[in-house]
Amino acid sequence: MWARCLSSETREAYAEALAQWVLSQDSELAPMISATASTQALAAIQQQYGATEASHAVEALFSLLAARLAEGGITRFIVAGGETSGVVTQSLGITGFHIGPCISPGVPWVNALHAPVSLALKSGNFGDESFFIRAQREFQV
Repeated sequence: MWARCLSSETREAYAEALAQWVLSQDSELAPMISATASTQALAAIQQQYGATEASHAVEALFSLLAARLAEGGITRFIVAGGETSGVVTQSLGITGFHIGPCISPGVPWVNALHAPVSLALKSGNFGDESFFIRAQREFQV
């Protein structure tokens, strides 16, 4: 994932491929896309590209991916990470929210003011181990 994410030449194609994969899934629960790496791999990436550049590359990928998914008809997003939540809401053109029901302390569902989009924006240590499954099962459309 990292090589395709870090290169601006391959990032858009990678976002498109991820979006097509997500849109092709047919299951009770939505597919999950995450950006993870072992401690050693992350250290090597940060040494080669710089920590800030690596973080920005991941955020740019998720921004592109959210836009592609919205174009494909996805209207509910569960996003983890404060910076990632920010770039996703920006890429979706969201400027304000109505606060909805609480999923976990500090993490409500929110509905965009001017678009039919609902999001769970989980930052930092909010939520527990069952947050993602509960967000999908208890708050289905």
